[in-house]
Amino acid sequence: MERIESFLGLSVLLTGFSRIELLGTGMTADYLSTLEATLPTGVCDLLLNTWDALHTNKDAEAVAGQILHDSKLGPVAQHLILLWYCGTWTALPDAWRSAYGASPLDVSRVVSAEAYQAGLQWIAAGAHAPGSRQQGFAAWSLPPEGSNL
Repeated sequence: MERIESFLGLSVLLTGFSRIELLGTGMTADYLSTLEATLPTGVCDLLLNTWDALHTNKDAEAVAGQILHDSKLGPVAQHLILLWYCGTWTALPDAWRSAYGASPLDVSRVVSAEAYQAGLQWIAAGAHAPGSRQQGFAAWSLPPEGSNL
């Protein structure tokens, strides 16, 4: 399976968003690159290879459980979820870094302005990133769409 497809399949499982929704963020390649550059050598490969090996033979919940409860892959998968939702990389725990290696790029940071704006948190909330779009004249005076105000 092509690497980007493995990354997308795993990301669909972890985020709860569809493949099309994730592709629609425009961040798939950037997030995969971030993961590859930030993790110690071989960890991204292990994560994607584990996904490839498991997803064809088990249901999604079993695969998610196995990856998320793994001492090495679980924290990485959790931080990948944060990456998709917030557009930020959150540094892995010190205990994880001590056990499996550290990278100089493994620091908490916003990946890019585009990543911040494309965060799934905004879609989930039915909103957009503050300061990222024009509201329109006097938008502040209107109740939010779908509200009973």
